[in-house]
Amino acid sequence: MSASAQERMAARLFLEAVFPTMQVLLDDDPKLHKSFANFHATVQFGARDDGDLLCCHLVFDGPHVDVIQGPAEKPDLTLTFSSIEKMNALLRGGLALPGIRGNLLLLPKILSLLMGLMIMSPKNVPKTPEKQALKVKCSLYMITRALSKYNKLGDPDMQEFCRRQPDRIYQFTVADHGDPNAIACYLRVKAGNSKSGHGVYERRTPFVHFCFKSVEGAMKVLQKQVEFVKAVELGYVETIGSPEYACYLNDYMAILQGMLT
Repeated sequence: MSASAQERMAARLFLEAVFPTMQVLLDDDPKLHKSFANFHATVQFGARDDGDLLCCHLVFDGPHVDVIQGPAEKPDLTLTFSSIEKMNALLRGGLALPGIRGNLLLLPKILSLLMGLMIMSPKNVPKTPEKQALKVKCSLYMITRALSKYNKLGDPDMQEFCRRQPDRIYQFTVADHGDPNAIACYLRVKAGNSKSGHGVYERRTPFVHFCFKSVEGAMKVLQKQVEFVKAVELGYVETIGSPEYACYLNDYMAILQGMLT
């Protein structure tokens, strides 16, 4: 039995937008960085869908990972769920077991990295400032990438949103200890095309700039402790630019967060 269109979309977003944030974890989490220092392997991760295989493979070269869509030629380890629904359930923080083949000695490290992705879950409330900053960074990098992928994967509303815009930058920054660009990423939309990136986009003034005043303020929004409009009123985030399009984009972000958590 095939998965629903929404579950297939969620699965693609997990593989194409969530999994690439593994690199942020490997770069910024000292424990994971050390654990993967001498790790060299190819790991395939995916699910069956009415006979088809939806998957990606992770190519590790020490604490660097390339996320490549599609099956690997000779993976060292494969994790394959019997359905897309089961794969999505696990990635949302639920319980589901894949079929596992290959070198089982690689499994503990892969599971530790998959568990690391749970830092983006609204239920995960890090205690230390370092972990809070990591949560915010992963979440914003993921959501800007997911917005672009949502367009490229064919959601009609998101495609229309992107199609009617000439060339616009939606910038996200989080102020931290006086450095306004400590955490920064952006979404570029141009005549139906979209692209996400890390850092501050330098070649064009943002059409909308979501400026979070602190990691703590960003946490409150990402944890859904306060609605976006209320967060603006309380000074947790300032939106500079078009308020109408800021609301549009926030609506899409809420849709994606609901789909992936």
